[in-house]
Amino acid sequence: MARVRADPVTTALAHPTRRALYVALSNQEEMSTVQLQAKVNVERYNLYHHLKKLASLNLVENHRDAGRSRWWKRKAHIDLPEILSAPLPQPSSNSPKQTSLPSQLAESVSQDSEIHVIQLEGSRDQVGAKRMLELLATEHGIELNLPWNFLPSSIALIAKKK
Repeated sequence: MARVRADPVTTALAHPTRRALYVALSNQEEMSTVQLQAKVNVERYNLYHHLKKLASLNLVENHRDAGRSRWWKRKAHIDLPEILSAPLPQPSSNSPKQTSLPSQLAESVSQDSEIHVIQLEGSRDQVGAKRMLELLATEHGIELNLPWNFLPSSIALIAKKK
């Protein structure tokens, strides 16, 4: 498969974890590593990996160390409204990967339907789901114009009860 070449900043911020880190630091003057970890709900190793990538692009910086705490702040302002307005991922609980459906969609589905919403928690799941949607659309002759940086956060499955 051919690689798509894009601006490194846009590519970095297209990743959901990096976008969440950048948005979190955009909304606060500074945040510690522990605060960031709680906000985006990632393991410490992954957190540092993503912070290093953002720092290498001069988007964020580790501006002070206090004892064992590292404090981060946004270094550059990127004017990308779709990224800045994106909601942060919420920490997952021990509940199953299904959540309630937004009321607007629930009302539009008939009463004799069974609905399941699957939360896609990792970028691998999100990319796989996007690929699956593209293949299904192609197979059924549906024109699906998803932007290159589209990553679904959940999928709703609707079936008619028998």
